[in-house]
Amino acid sequence: MNELACFVRRLAASAFIHHPSKVLTQATLNTPHCIAMDSLYNNHRRYHHQQHRHHSLTPNSCLLAILLITRSSVGPTLTFHYPPRPRLDSPQSLASRRGLADNSSSSSSSSSGDEDDVVSESSKKKAEVKAGSAGVDTILGFRAEFLAGMLAPKQQGRFEMSVDDVVFLGQPVHVRPDGTWRQEAEVGESEEASDATPFEPSEQETAAAAKTRGVKPGHSEQQQQQEGDADADDERDDDGDTVKGSGTMNMFHVVFVLNPPELEYHFRTAEMFDYVVKRFSRALKYEQARDGYVWRETEKISRLKEQAAQKDTSVGDLWRQILDQSNLAYAISCVYRDISQSKIAHVLLNNQLAVSLQIPIVSEIAVLPSLTDPQVPGLPLTTANSFGDEETEGDAMLAKHFTLLFLEDVESILKDIQAEATDSSASLAHFVKSCKPTHSFLQISQHCGIPLHEMQILARHLVHWRKARAIPPIHQRDTYIVSPNADLKRLPSLIPQYAKTFPTLPALPKMLSLLSGKPKPFATFIPSKDHRGAYLEILTWLIRYGLVTQLRNFAWVKIPIAIKMAVHKERQMQMSPQPPVPIEDDVDEKLDEESYILEPSRASGIESAWLEMCTRHQPQDVKTLFERMLKYLNGQHALEKIAVREGISRKEVRKVLNAMDGVLVYAKHW
Repeated sequence: MNELACFVRRLAASAFIHHPSKVLTQATLNTPHCIAMDSLYNNHRRYHHQQHRHHSLTPNSCLLAILLITRSSVGPTLTFHYPPRPRLDSPQSLASRRGLADNSSSSSSSSSGDEDDVVSESSKKKAEVKAGSAGVDTILGFRAEFLAGMLAPKQQGRFEMSVDDVVFLGQPVHVRPDGTWRQEAEVGESEEASDATPFEPSEQETAAAAKTRGVKPGHSEQQQQQEGDADADDERDDDGDTVKGSGTMNMFHVVFVLNPPELEYHFRTAEMFDYVVKRFSRALKYEQARDGYVWRETEKISRLKEQAAQKDTSVGDLWRQILDQSNLAYAISCVYRDISQSKIAHVLLNNQLAVSLQIPIVSEIAVLPSLTDPQVPGLPLTTANSFGDEETEGDAMLAKHFTLLFLEDVESILKDIQAEATDSSASLAHFVKSCKPTHSFLQISQHCGIPLHEMQILARHLVHWRKARAIPPIHQRDTYIVSPNADLKRLPSLIPQYAKTFPTLPALPKMLSLLSGKPKPFATFIPSKDHRGAYLEILTWLIRYGLVTQLRNFAWVKIPIAIKMAVHKERQMQMSPQPPVPIEDDVDEKLDEESYILEPSRASGIESAWLEMCTRHQPQDVKTLFERMLKYLNGQHALEKIAVREGISRKEVRKVLNAMDGVLVYAKHW
């Protein structure tokens, strides 16, 4: 089977292959030794699986409800749950079962939906359950008393229980034998250490990142160490039925109720526990140890329930009162609404501790999903991935040559930063104002004076909190096409927005039509030098909404028959005075067929002879640069990054590629 032909079919209509400047014909494809080009597809497929190993392609939490279980001297109680009436057939659970989620829906719409639930409850007082005993007698088909007993374990650590399609996931927090909730060393920390808590950034990150409601710092190494200490503390805690403090509560347990698809059970529960359950429980444990926050809120909710029972208050009205008066109940409702919509949940516990929770989502993909994979139209499609979320990820050499593409208006991001000013807010605001999608981090650093290392910390901070995406700088000489994964169903809503942003420039359908033709450098679409800035802004807008992606160049070395014959004759002449001796690597080579060198940097003896023959009549500077560039000519590296990696100009790269054009085959791919 012709492997190159298979590869071409895989690339579909948006990948263009030419040699050297025209599309390959079927006759060209019917050549042996052409499996080299298949390495491009396989390499991107491998990266795709590695990239998504710890992140979900489809943003979906499978979250049905959040329950607060407490245990005191009188036994376990289901103190609070949200939403008031969780349903197995809720829109979130239906999406979970189908493996689909609407990433464009906002958390505000989710909020309004839940509020409508409460209002509709209130409008049907005659038909609903009154708040006499526990607000709601049954939850997801289970009696409240049964759930309270089942979800109040004496064991420490992760709690996970499956009942039919429902999973109960949590991390119970028990009082220590001495009546405290944390070790003395943890409780007795200095004031500034306690203010930092395990949920705020380290000193290094604080110096470089803002702590705002819309833009929260990520978790630092110091935090991870503190969380590790807390894990060890949990293992040392005892159940402790007698309590010397915090009233009579000896355990609390925030339980997340899920219904993940069967094939994604382990993955969904693991990411929910690691990113949400564990961190939320730690935050509550910290506040409970500090001033009895959880117990105080529990008593407040219990009093509201008792008053509602006496007044025969409806469930809807009761839950509205609880959310208005209980900070903890309101925080639980916010976590439910935002996490169930794959948003970032920002909550303020005890009116003091700011906590941000999210399940990381994939911000871009390297290959198109197959027919059996979840489809996420509009997700950016690119293989330019040299800037990771973490400092240890990506290509450090290339990272400084990336830049940020803001996913929101700069004014909106600056308002979020100013909403809660900190010592580091000024640095972050200065960086946001200075960052341009047409300039690399290195260029911005040199221009605005922000140290490059600090700038990359700020950039990763914004990427982590979904305010921006790292991309190669947008350049007019690069080629861009309509993304094969573009969500064209959004065009009716995007056209008015585009027209408002660019009223005097070509309409959105016109720009997409231009970029759908034969791939050309973007500069060919710019009418004049005066229009360059405006058209680059259009291109930035199109990339932000996932409508357009960069088309990059990949290359392989192909040895023509003439070169192979010349090397063979030369070797035969060198051997002629001596008895015939088999030449290494030359015995099995077919001289009447072209050959591809899969790894030029690790060429065999005969392949090295071919490469030497290819450059024999080239100038010395071309020979030297070509040898440096060989490791990129295996179809796995975009030619655009050679100049950066090797510290040479684009002009020199083009000179070498033009000189060696006869032995190179190119593929254009995102």
